[in-house]
Amino acid sequence: MVDSRGKSVGRYLMRLVGGVAVIVGLLGAVSSLADGNLVGIVLSAVFIGGGVFLLKRSGGSPRTESAPHAAP
Repeated sequence: MVDSRGKSVGRYLMRLVGGVAVIVGLLGAVSSLADGNLVGIVLSAVFIGGGVFLLKRSGGSPRTESAPHAAP
């Protein structure tokens, strides 16, 4: 089992990898658009999508998790 420290390190690692993937995807998309390379554009979209997925899975802001729910 993983303790809370391991979970937080995993979240930070997912944020780091996700952020790098989004940046690489954006740079690749700009470069591929300049060259007119369709394969590069598709590959850049995959990098951006994967990076966004990792950023979403990393947990986001802790304020949204601890927000109280309204009573019905």
